[in-house]
Parts: sequence; structure tokens; C-alpha cells
Amino acid sequence: MKDYLQETKKCLEEYKANKDMLEANIKLLKKLKENRKNRVEGETGVTGIRYDVVPAKNNKVTSKVEEIAIKNAQLELDLEEKIEALSYYVNRIDMGLEEIKPEWKDVLVLKFIEGYTWAYTERKVGLSESTCKRYAKEGIKALADKLAGQKSYIDLPLFRDIYLGQVVGE
Repeated sequence: MKDYLQETKKCLEEYKANKDMLEANIKLLKKLKENRKNRVEGETGVTGIRYDVVPAKNNKVTSKVEEIAIKNAQLELDLEEKIEALSYYVNRIDMGLEEIKPEWKDVLVLKFIEGYTWAYTERKVGLSESTCKRYAKEGIKALADKLAGQKSYIDLPLFRDIYLGQVVGE
């Protein structure tokens, strides 16, 4: 069970970075799609087939233009997979945090997601340090139960390692 609680704490600590990565990947994908739509022949440095000159014989199966197009399409697909995995990860934690007690959520967000000290956290929520630590412990256990259900009582890797690790390659 302790492993599950540590994994949940680690997920909270990585939440902000993963959310930022999700937003950056979404922006990058939008930019790639816009560029694909607005691309003109001169931007890539590779010209397409021209029928106004004498054609040169070429036994190649693919051309540079096709290779670039395939690489760009694959990059978009890879980004979409990363976005899907990160969205699943972030939404799971968001939903889990919404389902626990508000005072537990406040402590977890300040301490683990935002990374503040216990002193700042206790001042912000208006509770003693021991109460904040107790709320954090109870909140992490409740969140682990929400994220993994009854599996949190067994020492198994959290969903982050199973799903996100395969797609993102952690």
C-alpha cells in the first residue's frame, strides 16, 4: 500500500509538468496542422513534379517530397497519441481531486502540485502543520483509492506507469 501512496504523491508532483507538456503539445500540433495547410512549395526547399521541363528518369519508389510528407504525418500522429495519453493522465487526477474533501484537495494542491513548503501551505489554508500533514496523508490515500480503486491496497504500479509510460516513453 505504501508504494501506491508514493506513486500517487509522485503523480501529484509531476502533474504540473505534465499539464504544461500537454498544453505545449497541443499548441505544437495546431502549429503543425496550420503549417501543413499553409505550406507553399518554396518553404520546404523541395519542389514537386514539374511537367514543363524534360523529365528525368528515376527508379526510386519514393521521392523526397513523399518522405517529408510521411515524416510530418507520423509526427502529427505521435503528437496526437502523446496528447491523448497526457489528457487521460491529467483528467484522471483532476477528477480524483474533485471527488475528495475540499480541505484535503487544498493541501494536496498547495504542497504537491504547486510545490510550496509546509509553512506556506499551513498559512494559506489556516491550519496547523500537523493538521496539514494529516490532511495530506488522508488526501493522498483517498486520491489513490479514486485513481485505482481497490487495487491501491495491492502493491501494483499506478496507471501512470502502465498507460503513460508506454506512450510517452518515461
